[in-house]
Amino acid sequence: MAPRLLSLLLAFFFLGIPSVESTTLVNNSSLLKVQCAVSTSAWEDRSPKAAWMLSLRSADGKVIEEVLVKAESNPQQLSLGLRNPGQYILATYFDANGNRAMDRGLFGNPTEPYAFSNNVRNRFSEPDLIDQRFAHPGQLQELALKAAF
Repeated sequence: MAPRLLSLLLAFFFLGIPSVESTTLVNNSSLLKVQCAVSTSAWEDRSPKAAWMLSLRSADGKVIEEVLVKAESNPQQLSLGLRNPGQYILATYFDANGNRAMDRGLFGNPTEPYAFSNNVRNRFSEPDLIDQRFAHPGQLQELALKAAF
């Protein structure tokens, strides 16, 4: 696994993640609604403590907000209070066993489903930031992320 991806994933999954036990993270004036989904088999194999981790980042990859939300449905809608128009990046992972960490295999590869904005994938490293960017208009926007291995 590329060092850049490993360091990003480690920072993403192990730094101060607030625990939120609700699908609504901010009030109804949320301007970014993200629908997260995983495969049926990943959903059926989940722990009762399973959760969604969602990270909102600036266009250059700096963390703006990270939230951890109890997994209550598949797909599940998560809301963020993003009001400023601009370029942003989203990343998510499905914490299937509820241990609040991205589990990894023998070679450092993720063993829990994850996704980046625009649903871009890269086989051996994190996709380029430019490929992950999406434009937020400063008004209600809905995005969908399909988390996979």
